[in-house]
Amino acid sequence: MSLFDWFRRLFAPAAATHGTSPFAPGSGPSRLILLRHAEKTGKKSDPKLSAAGTARAQRLVAYIPSTFGRPDFLFAARTSNRSRRPLETLEPLAASLSLPIDEQFDDDELKALVRHLAKDPRYRGKRIVVSWRHSDLPSLAAALGAQDILTDGWPSEDYTSIITITYPANGSVQANRMTMPF
Repeated sequence: MSLFDWFRRLFAPAAATHGTSPFAPGSGPSRLILLRHAEKTGKKSDPKLSAAGTARAQRLVAYIPSTFGRPDFLFAARTSNRSRRPLETLEPLAASLSLPIDEQFDDDELKALVRHLAKDPRYRGKRIVVSWRHSDLPSLAAALGAQDILTDGWPSEDYTSIITITYPANGSVQANRMTMPF
């Protein structure tokens, strides 16, 4: 991605798309907030967040609830030897809200995550934050009914985008891509 494209995306109005919900009307969450884990250290063998990533995770504590409302559930891609960054990104938010982080699903278990959200009545009408790895976020957004929101993928240098997906009662999907102000 060129510097021009990056600035254009950073300052452009949020893109909105519409799709078809994977959830039967009234059976799934009301809103999903998808974000990439915070910044890496730059060392391939380091599975943790960098100092900048840790600072971003701390800033999410105030930003997520004030921007989207208090989340009811938190999901992170399963921790592996290569990366615990999705979990570390949500840990400060989880601690501040006294919420557990569900990390039972691996990066490529997108359909299983969607089925889980559809079948479990605890998620019905709830707000859910999902921290994932960038390479699988386009597929995750598509599996959640927002097929057109990440057609250009998720750039490897992008730690600031957030995808919000809402599910109106009519079974449609409304998805927006926005940028964190930090």
